[in-house]
Amino acid sequence: MLKRAAALPFAALGTHDSGMRTMFQSATPGPVAGTATPVPAGLTGYTFNARTQDVTLFDPVTRQVLATRPLGAVVRWLSNEQRFWDGQSIWTYDFPDDEVRAIALDPREIAIERAIPTGGAGPAHSLMLTPDLKTAWVNVAGADSLAVIDLASGEVTDEIATGAYP
Repeated sequence: MLKRAAALPFAALGTHDSGMRTMFQSATPGPVAGTATPVPAGLTGYTFNARTQDVTLFDPVTRQVLATRPLGAVVRWLSNEQRFWDGQSIWTYDFPDDEVRAIALDPREIAIERAIPTGGAGPAHSLMLTPDLKTAWVNVAGADSLAVIDLASGEVTDEIATGAYP
């Protein structure tokens, strides 16, 4: 089932065992005629490929690949159950070289526009924005803590100990 939140220009869907995360972006809402499941017109599907650190764009109606673009990060988790959209960027996390960082992705350019190191060791398991969209909380499992990041300044403002492997 495709969910579309009013505040988002896209809907995020599913986690795949193959290491891919998929989301859809639509410029123009509205059903596409002749489809079994209504799909908004102009919808583009995005699959984040963990192994190759790139993004595959596809047409969800025809299921045809439109392009694959390098990203240089592993996007592990996006969900309609968590806030990750601040009105401009998709916020998630990565831990290259075992160093956890929050990353902001530009959904139109398919690029990392900001990377904020937490100072903690990986792995990590999630990032969620606060309701006011000004702060990110990142699970830093390797440091047994949560990092609290002020998005405006790009600074870690707090580290909260959680106990073993949050």
